[in-house]
Amino acid sequence: TLPVQIRVYKSLRLWSFYVDLEESIGTVESTKAVYDRILELKIANPQIIVNYANFLEENKFFEDSYKVYERGIDLFGYPIAFELWNTYLLKFIERYGGTKLERARDLFEQALEKVPAKYAKPFYLMYGNLEETHGLARHAMSIYDRATKAVATEDRADMYHFYIAKAATMFGVTSTREIYERAIEVLPDKDARVMCMRFAEMERKLGEIDRARGIFAHGSQFCDPRIAPDYWHAWHDFEVQHGNEDTFKEMLRIKRSVQVKFNTDVSYITAQMLQSQEKAKAAAAASGDAMQTLDRMTIGGPGEMAFVKSKAHSVQVTHGEGAESSEAAPAVPSNPDEIAIDDDEDL
Repeated sequence: TLPVQIRVYKSLRLWSFYVDLEESIGTVESTKAVYDRILELKIANPQIIVNYANFLEENKFFEDSYKVYERGIDLFGYPIAFELWNTYLLKFIERYGGTKLERARDLFEQALEKVPAKYAKPFYLMYGNLEETHGLARHAMSIYDRATKAVATEDRADMYHFYIAKAATMFGVTSTREIYERAIEVLPDKDARVMCMRFAEMERKLGEIDRARGIFAHGSQFCDPRIAPDYWHAWHDFEVQHGNEDTFKEMLRIKRSVQVKFNTDVSYITAQMLQSQEKAKAAAAASGDAMQTLDRMTIGGPGEMAFVKSKAHSVQVTHGEGAESSEAAPAVPSNPDEIAIDDDEDL
């Protein structure tokens, strides 16, 4: 076994006590020396990094505090590096604003170089806000455009909505058409459906009725009338207000063809079956009783598999010769799971 001195030498608790002591009664230089020694021994945790940077910032060593954040980012990976980058960038922008814009841009590019997709959205929003406030609107739009491709899949629709809102504010509503078209191409069906409805509503407000109708027709391929009735209601109301008999009939024809397509699409049917099974599992987990779940499935609730009940005819004879023969017949034990089949059904 190692001697006690060697084991205690890398005890983070003892080093933390030493740092607190130096901060209380020591000098700035002695405290910095202790923090640097902790980093050299590679026993620092994220809290040590933040405390060291805050200590330097309180004593007006701003550039040294930024170096501490950079050392911490190199020492730790994600998700800890995300918190350190976030604090670092916020403090840098708060201090310098737009006076060191090129350096701030370099820092953001470094942060975005290795960031995982699920942590990228806050950095892109912060970067774009910096360009809007201190830089150029064109640069901000390019950053938001990059963000729509770099963020995680679950954040992509929200990023597109944010991008469209910013583009409409800075360059006008008509500049959002290309963004809408690209979003409809890359987003999943449920998000593309919402995007088509918003795009069509924008064109309707601009008076472009034919363009809006074309967008509704294009988006109909993502919308099963049974699952997305709101889309078809919106198109129905649009045709009532702005269409005629021919366009309304065309909308109904497209609706029927889309419904037939979804009814015969094997992948869609498989997805529906998986969705039904997930609902049944969720109901089983919520109830906690497997027998109750089986009873619900037997009854055949909406969206659940149902067992077909047999049509067993029970004939009861109460008098006459049939009564005597029934009394003479031996008693057969009843089986509750038995399926009764009539003689007529054999024919």
